[in-house]
Amino acid sequence: MKKLSLSILASIIALSVSACGAEESTAPAATKTADTAATAATPEKKDVSDLTFNDKVAVSMGYMYGQNISNGINELKSEFDIAIDNKLLLKSFNEAVQGKTSALSEEEMKATMQEFDNIIRKKVEEKRAVEEEKHAAEAAKNLKAGQEFLEKNKTNEGVVETKTGLQYKINTLGTGKTPAVSDTIKVNYRGTTIDGNVFDESKEPVEFPLRSVIQGWIEAFQLLPVGTKATLYIPANLAYGENSPSPAIPSNSVLIFDVELLDIVTPEQK
Repeated sequence: MKKLSLSILASIIALSVSACGAEESTAPAATKTADTAATAATPEKKDVSDLTFNDKVAVSMGYMYGQNISNGINELKSEFDIAIDNKLLLKSFNEAVQGKTSALSEEEMKATMQEFDNIIRKKVEEKRAVEEEKHAAEAAKNLKAGQEFLEKNKTNEGVVETKTGLQYKINTLGTGKTPAVSDTIKVNYRGTTIDGNVFDESKEPVEFPLRSVIQGWIEAFQLLPVGTKATLYIPANLAYGENSPSPAIPSNSVLIFDVELLDIVTPEQK
C-alpha cells in the first residue's frame, strides 16, 4: 500500500479546529462593520516584490498546508471512498483563523476526530488484510508454477541440478579459475522470469562481491571457471522468496540468468 498523508491531514484539521477555542477575536463582533469584515476577508493583493519576509512565510505556510490538506482529501477519496466537503473545510478553517466560534463545540470536534481516526484505522487494516491475502495467493501460485518449471527443466539436455535445487547449464566452458565466495567477480548477465519477462540486465560488464549477491549466484559462480557462459535456473528460496525487491519480480519467482563470468577481480585491478 502506498504511504498515505492522512496523518498530515488529520493533524492539520485538528490544529485548525482547535484554534476556534484557543483564539479570541481582537474586537467585539458588534463593533465590526460590513466594510471592515469585507476588507478582512479580501485583503489587498500584493505584488511579489512587495512581500516582506514574514509575508513570504505566510504565503509558504498557507500554500504548503493547503497542499497537504488537498493531498489528504484526494487520498481519502481514492483510497477509502470518503468524500470531504472542501468548501465546508475551508469555511471552518477560516473561521478558526479569524477567531470565530465553530458550529461544533470543542468536545464535539474532539469526539468527531477521534471517531474519524478510528474509521481510518479500521479501513487501513481491512485494506492491508486484503492485500496480504492477495499477496499470499500470488506467492503460492508462483511457487507452484516455479516448482513445475524446475521439475520439467531438469530433464532437459545439459541441465545439472545440485543438492540445493539450483539448476544450471554450461553453454561455453571457460578455462580460468573458479571464484571463491570472498572474491569479486566481473560478469555480463541477463535475468528473466520463467514467462520470459526481462527484469534486469547489464549493459556493460559489472562487478559484484560474490558474498553480496543472492544465494543462487553465490553457489553457481563457485562452479564456473572464468570465461564460462552459462544459464542459471534459480529456485525462489535461493533468490528472493516472497520478499521481491521489485514489481518486475513476482514473489516466489524462479529466476533465470544468462551469465558470462569475465574475470575474478583482484585488488590490483580495481
